[in-house]
Amino acid sequence: MKEEKKMKKVFLLILLTALSGCQNENHEERIISLMPSNTEILYAMGLGDEVIGVTTNDDYPEDVASKEKFDSFNLNKEQLLRMKPSIIVTHESAQMSQQKVLESLEDKGIKVVYIKEAKKLDEIDETVMQLAEAVGHQKEGKKVADKLNQEIEDVIHKYQYLPNRDVFVEVSSEPDLYTAGQGTLFDDMLTRLGSTNVFHDLSGWQPVALETMLRRKPDVMVSMTGMPTEDYTKLVHSRPGSSKVEAVSLNDDWITRPGPRIAKGLEQLAEALDQ
Repeated sequence: MKEEKKMKKVFLLILLTALSGCQNENHEERIISLMPSNTEILYAMGLGDEVIGVTTNDDYPEDVASKEKFDSFNLNKEQLLRMKPSIIVTHESAQMSQQKVLESLEDKGIKVVYIKEAKKLDEIDETVMQLAEAVGHQKEGKKVADKLNQEIEDVIHKYQYLPNRDVFVEVSSEPDLYTAGQGTLFDDMLTRLGSTNVFHDLSGWQPVALETMLRRKPDVMVSMTGMPTEDYTKLVHSRPGSSKVEAVSLNDDWITRPGPRIAKGLEQLAEALDQ
């Protein structure tokens, strides 16, 4: 009889443990994503239904149109609280502008995670896994990271014999001319494709004078501003001594968001350099 009672207790313990595990697996978060790349990663992991809010800049996938929208540069604390999130995922590049509001939410028990900035293609999988761990979906995150890495390697292999081009990366055209130096994803993309960033000697995002840029004599100018290629070509050719410089405008969503579609942006850049 004692042995039978002991076995029943063991069975009950096993059953409770199993049920607890199921509850954890089925637990859904209420996620607010304050960076479009984070949003795309969450959807790629199959967590779109758990995303309750995104930024006003989010436009992919189409389902984000139905989500609550937040101005990531001017967060509204009351709006955030009204959505009752269990976790808010943002980006370390936005920490200075968002920290005050988000810290006040942390004081109320809401989990806030700052995803690291990927400055190289090889670092994107790390940010995917950081996000996956934050929301408790490491297995799904690993699948997304592995797929992303393979797609990047496929593009690099496909374009391994590209000529070395001297490239100016135009991040902003007005009111000031901005470019991307070393320590940015764009710079790493050019390096991986065998080309040279004419402002590799700068660090991060920097304003540059038009005259300084022209003295570097890039043979390709690449715009990340979202301007149509036809309009950007006219702008480039209106610059002194640039009438024959190749100009191309890339899909800024693909190329600027370190997420599941980054390989598309990389391939578009490779095609622009393969002219």
